[in-house]
Amino acid sequence: MKMQCNRSLQSPRCRARGLASLIRDRRGNVSIEMAFLVTFLLVLVMGAYDFGRLAMEQAGVTQAARAGAQFAVLDQANAADDAGIIQAARDEAEDPNLIVDPDSFCRCPGTTAKDPACAICPDGQYAPLYVEVTVTDTLDMLFDYPGLPEPSSYTMTSTSTMRVR
Repeated sequence: MKMQCNRSLQSPRCRARGLASLIRDRRGNVSIEMAFLVTFLLVLVMGAYDFGRLAMEQAGVTQAARAGAQFAVLDQANAADDAGIIQAARDEAEDPNLIVDPDSFCRCPGTTAKDPACAICPDGQYAPLYVEVTVTDTLDMLFDYPGLPEPSSYTMTSTSTMRVR
């Protein structure tokens, strides 16, 4: 005689039969698979968003350094105007918190040494004047990612050097 198990019976035989039928039962598998898939896709999308922001911010920092250097090369008066260079870089990035470090120096052709005094070169010509603008910014990531350095903020730096005269 076959024993009928219903939900009210709590015998070990009925419980074993219930577990076996639960293992064979395929209802709900799609829901579980969908939960795993949605979780994976959500993590993937958030990572793409974060690293996309990082790339966009790096491009903005680079463009800000170029804008500061371009302001400086308009004429020699602008090359000496550190406040104007800083403001031009910050305006380009639309970020008043950027760290902008302008530097002007002379360098004789064929050398790598910076000469702040702008002396006359060995060929008898004045040393060309250069402006170097370094822009630094920090971006806070939304999440901590395994395998990447622990701090969730990354520092981006870009330098642009242009000749004034």
